Amino acid sequence: MSLPSLLAEFSGRDAWLAALLGTVLELLMLFVVLNVLKRGAGSDIYSDVRRRVTGVGAKIFVLMMLFIFLVQIFLIADQIFRLLDQHLFDSLNVHKFLVPLMLMGVMFCFMPARAIFRSGEVFWLFILVALVLAVFPALRNVRVSELSPLTGGGVLNAVFRNLIFFETAAFLLVFSGDIKIEKKFTRKFMLWAGGAGLSFVFFVAVCTMLFGSLAPIKTTAIAELTTYSSFLTQGGRLDWLLVCTWVLLLLLRFGVTFYCAFASIRYILNIKHRAGFIGFGIVAVVYPIFVLFDNWTTRTPVAITIAVLFLAVPLVAFLCSLIPTNHERQAIPRKNNQAQGKA
Repeated sequence: MSLPSLLAEFSGRDAWLAALLGTVLELLMLFVVLNVLKRGAGSDIYSDVRRRVTGVGAKIFVLMMLFIFLVQIFLIADQIFRLLDQHLFDSLNVHKFLVPLMLMGVMFCFMPARAIFRSGEVFWLFILVALVLAVFPALRNVRVSELSPLTGGGVLNAVFRNLIFFETAAFLLVFSGDIKIEKKFTRKFMLWAGGAGLSFVFFVAVCTMLFGSLAPIKTTAIAELTTYSSFLTQGGRLDWLLVCTWVLLLLLRFGVTFYCAFASIRYILNIKHRAGFIGFGIVAVVYPIFVLFDNWTTRTPVAITIAVLFLAVPLVAFLCSLIPTNHERQAIPRKNNQAQGKA
């Protein structure tokens, strides 16, 4: 939600349509991943894939996952930098920003999965209040006419960017061994995910109706919406509270993504510890690339390639889950023999 301009840049007034299509696509991917986890019966994704295909095949699959997480580390760090640089600092040096951010990422490598998600529970109420303060006072200024006419131009391009920035299905694959999948859980999870997706579409639509043709340049709209909230700006500025809350959310997501990259490398190298060694190895890759390269996802061929890979990971995981393990292959003849004996 901090970058709705990303969609408006490619699809203009149709940004909300791109958000809707991207949400539908993401919900499908989440449903596929939940079915993968259900078939895995509580084992981690690497062990499950390795039982169904060769060890080399499992490592290649995890390499695909690692690529996704490294890309998202760059993108989330870029969002945090924009928010801080434009709203909390007059001028933010990239190195002073990256050093503490990367150290925080390394710290997440030492945390168990339960602690990571418990930390998220601390912030959800603040995030909800921040959204209400940012969005609802601005509704009195919306112009519904800004949503039309639908042109269809650039919507698919915007959907690719939506997938790159907001894809989350692969996160669940990393934490597969810590998630118990039941029918009730799947139904509840999909309802919450659908609600989150619809709120995202609503937010992008509000930005389009508020900013109109200026939407593509509103690079941190979650903070810029507060200009329409007189009680937040009258007699002083309180919008920095919303910026801080949103930065906290992005920092948490950055840490979780960093942990996912760490877990993927741990699977590939087949080691259980050495969190610091792997964590600083990720820093050694991410740090120079973040400093040297900028806006590389704006290139359409690059964005399409990354988006296709993002879609491929859940689908490949699902196809692998359909391959029976040796234990399952042996169980099939036993069941057939038992059936014949009863007959």
